[in-house]
Amino acid sequence: MLHELQSRVARSLLDEFKAPAPAGLVAGDPARAAARFMIHRGNVVESLANALGHTYPAVKAVSGEHNFRVLAAAYVRARPPLRPELMSYGGDFPGFVAGHTAATRDFPFLPDLARLEWAMNEVYFADDAPPLAGETLGAVPPERLPALRLAVHPAARLVASDHPIHAIWAAATAGDAPPDPPSGGGAPHGEAVLVARPSGPVECFRLDAGETVFLGAVAAGAPLEKALAEAAAAAPGFDLSVALAAALSRGVFGAEVSFHPSPNGGVS
Repeated sequence: MLHELQSRVARSLLDEFKAPAPAGLVAGDPARAAARFMIHRGNVVESLANALGHTYPAVKAVSGEHNFRVLAAAYVRARPPLRPELMSYGGDFPGFVAGHTAATRDFPFLPDLARLEWAMNEVYFADDAPPLAGETLGAVPPERLPALRLAVHPAARLVASDHPIHAIWAAATAGDAPPDPPSGGGAPHGEAVLVARPSGPVECFRLDAGETVFLGAVAAGAPLEKALAEAAAAAPGFDLSVALAAALSRGVFGAEVSFHPSPNGGVS
């Protein structure tokens, strides 16, 4: 009976039509009890919406205080927390935003901006682990470099978008207006962003086309030779040594390396 009562309370607290408190929950004057329950209902939705605002400050800044409150409250009622951990709440908010017609009509980049901010949240709470040291990479024999596989660090994420999400995020963070779309009605310029915490704080780095393809291939498990080929095809003139140096300084790779298996089951 307790479980059933708790379930009815939860459903009633998230009811946007202000359903009365479940029968048997409160004693005393019904009118005063109903008023107290309404206050509790408002506090539940407001506190969870506030938590979303802390996780998605750029989305909140771009959409505006009122619009974000409406969007966040709708999300809270549709997707209440499943665990008592606010740090893990809101992971599917980007998908919810993508399905919200009014939000995407005015700000088509909003779902990708939310994906970037959730990646920042994940990186902030990711496990500590040693990054790949330059000495470890330098100790790999040259003939084995083509088969080298690098692992992405637990505190690193890659977010790509058809919109200039790094520029939009930077403007929102600084309190500026989002950048203007291309003149002449052209398509927006997409950007890819690396989210990492090389020296403690979470940082966002805008990537060029070669870096984007290279790191994406590495994250997908490609050996160094294949990742380099894909990056060079996407961005002629891609410089592997520059890309590796930047990635090492940003703590992109984990400390452990492996090698691509050869067809006979050994390592190439």
